[in-house]
Amino acid sequence: MKRLAVGLLMVAALLGSVGPALAWDGRHHGFVRGFFGPRVFVGAPFWYPYPYYPLPVVVEPTPAPQVYAQAPPPAQQYWYYCEDPRGYYPYISQCPAGWLQVVPRTGPPTP
Repeated sequence: MKRLAVGLLMVAALLGSVGPALAWDGRHHGFVRGFFGPRVFVGAPFWYPYPYYPLPVVVEPTPAPQVYAQAPPPAQQYWYYCEDPRGYYPYISQCPAGWLQVVPRTGPPTP
């Protein structure tokens, strides 16, 4: 019974001493949270330096300057008119005298 009590007392002491310790995130270390209660250390105390891993160097080439170009003007659109018989293509499919190129009006019709 005495051994069981001593064992439970040791387990309680160990569990009571558990708390956050130094945290390692690769860059620095420090306490994460506060600690309450007695600490029990088992084993030989020793300190060793944490390895330092430098961050990789990222080299990006300087981007080429942007060149802006104006869009070409839209190609001229033509309508085709026939004098005999009078009318526009595609309403008249054949023109014996030859087609005339006509620039279409883009504005509202004139009265």
